[in-house]
Amino acid sequence: MYSNLLAASAIAGITAHLIISPIPEVSTVKVVLAYTTANASLLAYLVISQTPFSSLLQSLVDITINLAIANLVFLSVSITVTLIRRLYFSPLSHFPGPKLAALSKVWLSNQYRTGQAAKTYRRLHRLYNSEVIRIGPNELSIDCVEAVEKIYKGKYERGPFYELGAVNGESNLNTTRDYRLHSVWRRIW
Repeated sequence: MYSNLLAASAIAGITAHLIISPIPEVSTVKVVLAYTTANASLLAYLVISQTPFSSLLQSLVDITINLAIANLVFLSVSITVTLIRRLYFSPLSHFPGPKLAALSKVWLSNQYRTGQAAKTYRRLHRLYNSEVIRIGPNELSIDCVEAVEKIYKGKYERGPFYELGAVNGESNLNTTRDYRLHSVWRRIW
């Protein structure tokens, strides 16, 4: 039973990652939806696969333990695959920068928390001798005035951070990622 559960959880973690991974910046809503769907499917499987409910309490304990183990495997596989993808297969992986920054936004958040972000960026540009350095999984620091117009001239989609408020059903200027809608609402604002 446990080997099937572990294998199914690992396969679900990889499958969820493959469904989400073609998106350059993964939508928070889609990640939460994939995780919830996987959990609901797993719970249904565990309830259906249990022997008849002769002992309801023991069945519930078994289901809870199995669900916790499956979630641990699912999350471990998903996180590991995500970290490998960010480090080696991201479109930004060829840019120099701290490896920890490529894995998570924790490094970048700490730079802002300590108030050292600007100094750190300048030091990293000198260290790597590059006008472009990677400072996050999907973020670059560019130390070239001429590049600003080229980068921001076209239409772009705002990052997944902005749709976090949409999880609660809020739809407003701050939660809109679509450039066309955002720019219209922004002009009105």
